[in-house]
Amino acid sequence: MRPTPRLYLEDLPLGEDLDCGGFALSRAEIVAFAAQYDPQPWHLDDTLAAASAFGTLVASGVHTQAAALGLMVRRIADVAVMFGGSLHEARFFVPVRPDTRHRVTARWTEARPSASKPAQGIARIEGTAHAEDGRVAMTFGVTYIVARRPA
Repeated sequence: MRPTPRLYLEDLPLGEDLDCGGFALSRAEIVAFAAQYDPQPWHLDDTLAAASAFGTLVASGVHTQAAALGLMVRRIADVAVMFGGSLHEARFFVPVRPDTRHRVTARWTEARPSASKPAQGIARIEGTAHAEDGRVAMTFGVTYIVARRPA
């Protein structure tokens, strides 16, 4: 259940870094997710992963994005999000290995009223997952439809 919204489209802190928390994916989580959703050998089997370009078992990019997105969604739970419009521009830079900590940050980059629906607007947020050594592991964006402040 979402909390009562405290932030509407007009209230979004554009450009401010939001700390969304951290995640680490265990070997068991990586393999279980891959078995169901992304059965590539480098996500499923240590021996086959060792022979891959990664040299070791790594998490699926989809799994990594889900972990990061989940943290971001929890962080913005007080925003009057009506629904998601798109996931976009996911980019993967550093493989996510088992039990490696990652920190997720997000930043609202756009908030504009809808041209056709005055009670809502379009807001864009960009997320980043940083590996424990500080390198960027992945970036992604989400466009949300957000309610405007009631009159």
